Amino acid sequence: MDYRPTESRSALQRVDGMPFRWSLNPYRGCRHACVYCYARVYHSYIGFDDPGDFDRVVLYKGSLPDVLRRELRRRRGPLDGVVAIGTATDPYQPLEARERLTRRLLGVLLEHGAAVTVTTKSPLVLRDLDLLRQFAAYGGVRVHVTVTVLNESLWHLLEPRTPHPRGRLNAVRRLRDAGIPASVFLAPVVPALGEDEALAVLDAARDAGAETVWADVLRLTPVVREWLLPRLDAQVPAAASVLRRLYGHRDTLAGPVRARILEPIRRRVDALGLGGPVAPPVPRQPLELALFS
Repeated sequence: MDYRPTESRSALQRVDGMPFRWSLNPYRGCRHACVYCYARVYHSYIGFDDPGDFDRVVLYKGSLPDVLRRELRRRRGPLDGVVAIGTATDPYQPLEARERLTRRLLGVLLEHGAAVTVTTKSPLVLRDLDLLRQFAAYGGVRVHVTVTVLNESLWHLLEPRTPHPRGRLNAVRRLRDAGIPASVFLAPVVPALGEDEALAVLDAARDAGAETVWADVLRLTPVVREWLLPRLDAQVPAAASVLRRLYGHRDTLAGPVRARILEPIRRRVDALGLGGPVAPPVPRQPLELALFS
């Protein structure tokens, strides 16, 4: 692995059309090497032409917590909306154990009473239970743990360097036991490989105490197509053939096909009580913030 420090001019990125207002990513590139990752394309924007560099070269923004603190101090009032940590790469990938950037960012956001969501595939999130409990005390956090398959062979094929799916589900259980709102992201469901697995994940998520599960199917963008299909050709060629037939030259499935794949998943979600609405994280109220400060 090639780990490289990089400077940050800004921390918070404004987002439109999503259930969060801001995104925050301490890393670019990801050691997890998931073969379906849509974020692989982002490395091409900063001069890495080989899609494989996304797995091999991880940039870490060592000054990001200080930049974030300056940005928040310049604001006239509390930060509006939810800050999503981990929208592009996993904020708890292995380098976080050394650099502790995600932990430092959470500390800054906690100082300012922000509302946050964290998305990860790593039980390393449990290291920061002390901070997450403080967010949870005012309703300011939700953790999303991504689990797409349980089958060992599929896990090694699709997510070769990620923590074991059962370990992630155990993290959900421990988060919930600690009073932290926690959900499971079942995304992407890869047609021809992950449909039956999705139902098993739902049962396991219920057993782990997940409050909700959000599921969606694979987006076969050009960079995902370029990276994923040759690997499936080599190991499960029948699945690669199905994907080419279902997607054609599109990034997304045709509506009826997408509905056919998601319908049994949604039925199981409803049957298990994992589809109900949940309260979004909220910022600390001004009076509470004043007392905390």
